[in-house]
Amino acid sequence: MTSKFAAIMVGCGAMSAEWIRSAKEIGVQISALVDLNLEFARARASEFQLEAPLFDNLDDAIRTVQAEVLFDCTVPAAHIEVDSKGLMNGLHVLEEKPLAMSLTEAHRLIDLAERNKLVHAVIQNRRFHPGVRKIRRLLDQGLIGEITTVNIDFFVPAHFGGFREKMDHILLADMAIHPFDTARYLIGGNAESVYCEEWNPKGSWWQHGASAHAIFRMTGGIRCTFRGSWCSEGLRTPWDSVWRIVGTKGTICWDGLENIRGEYVKKEKKDGLFYDTQDFAPAEDPDPNETRGHFSVMYQFLRDIEEGIPAETRSTDNIQSLAMVLGAIESAKLGQRVQISV
Repeated sequence: MTSKFAAIMVGCGAMSAEWIRSAKEIGVQISALVDLNLEFARARASEFQLEAPLFDNLDDAIRTVQAEVLFDCTVPAAHIEVDSKGLMNGLHVLEEKPLAMSLTEAHRLIDLAERNKLVHAVIQNRRFHPGVRKIRRLLDQGLIGEITTVNIDFFVPAHFGGFREKMDHILLADMAIHPFDTARYLIGGNAESVYCEEWNPKGSWWQHGASAHAIFRMTGGIRCTFRGSWCSEGLRTPWDSVWRIVGTKGTICWDGLENIRGEYVKKEKKDGLFYDTQDFAPAEDPDPNETRGHFSVMYQFLRDIEEGIPAETRSTDNIQSLAMVLGAIESAKLGQRVQISV
């Protein structure tokens, strides 16, 4: 797809580089760079050889430059203000996750987008990993029957520094939405309830909630478990977690990198306590436009604008992933299972 769009880029911190890299490849013109710290904007302009004007105020950028799209790469607390300004000024908006800080804010943005007939979507780049798309194809083939259980392990001792280390509910609020969203994509359903515990282990360099365990009851009675930590030194998992997906006829395991393996039961032969199993693995590569993280999200977002093909991560769907995060946080606070609804 060759894009003819111009975009205002808001937020020029570390994450913005991947956004700009993807935009340039697709052909989006960056018409303005906005950051409260103009040095960050200046650094991005220099790095990517952009001639776009720099602003420390979004209102000034909207008034000054021509654009059809707003890219919101700001901190989570700023999303409601930044996205609202974009949508109220006729700009399609692609924003960094999470969609919002509350379901009320999320609905406000969704309503704004629908009222103004604009596309509003969220960067959920990790569902566009080649491994995830390969697993979805295997599941669609029915090799393991109906899904009953999804187990996710995430143990990454990241030392970011900066605002993240001072956030409350850091694991659930900042990272867990990625595996939660991926689980929804693989299952093809949403969460109905959750029981969650979070804590800050000894030795944690985070202010709050660096570890969490959660059990979700999903559509169709599927159980999805998440065990994670931002402060588990040694033997870290990949960023995309380690997965075990159990079905009525077999199991698929993924190491979060390249290794996907599965087994299904051959009921015609039994050896002692167990039926024989047949190994299987992905046979085909998925569409390359669906396996490139940020690029793939942006590609679908722009295609939605141009062709009306709904982006997977549009806000009307992504609110279900946000609800999983907020539900887990509420459960951890209350110490009991809570229902999830949007």
